[in-house]
Amino acid sequence: EGVENFYIFSTHKLTPPATRAILDAGEVALDGIIGPGHVTTVIGSDAWRFLPDDYTIPVAIAGFEPLDILRAILALVEMIEEKKPDVANTYARSVRPEGNLAAKRVMDQVFEIADVEWRGFGTIPASGLRLRERFARFDASRAFPVEVEPAREPPGCRCGEILRGILRPPDCPLFARVCTPQDPVGPCMVSAEGACAAYYRYGNLERRT
Repeated sequence: EGVENFYIFSTHKLTPPATRAILDAGEVALDGIIGPGHVTTVIGSDAWRFLPDDYTIPVAIAGFEPLDILRAILALVEMIEEKKPDVANTYARSVRPEGNLAAKRVMDQVFEIADVEWRGFGTIPASGLRLRERFARFDASRAFPVEVEPAREPPGCRCGEILRGILRPPDCPLFARVCTPQDPVGPCMVSAEGACAAYYRYGNLERRT
């Protein structure tokens, strides 16, 4: 179209490889997993088949309303009680087994799978997306000589371990003391959807001073 000033700096991540990395690390023991609704709307519930097949862990795909979450929890409890791990799609109004084929087709045309770095994990093979060679002229990482340094946690921040499920937010020495949503120190508190920010708002904990 003749557009010469449009660039993309791709930081897209793939959640199934990250989930495998968590399980393969053996740091946490999970009885079940609530699968992400928006992600699975695109990739499809079949993309999580590896959880029951390879790890005997049930997964329930959930929407975002309170009833959606309760349905997913109920599905997990039933699968655990019956010892029948499977993929339960409790968000069927949005998620199909095969996903959104049109969206997947476009994503595959534009992006290719790459090894990328994750906060708290390091580099996870085949867990991210970068622009294909045919779209290299739009790749900001190639067009501009900017070196992105590896992510480093602020001193005392335990965000990486919290993301991996090893620690809870209150286990971080900074949580609710010097790290709050109003004055965040680590990335888990910066975003309203971050684990620490959510725990701070809804954890019903006595505020630390």
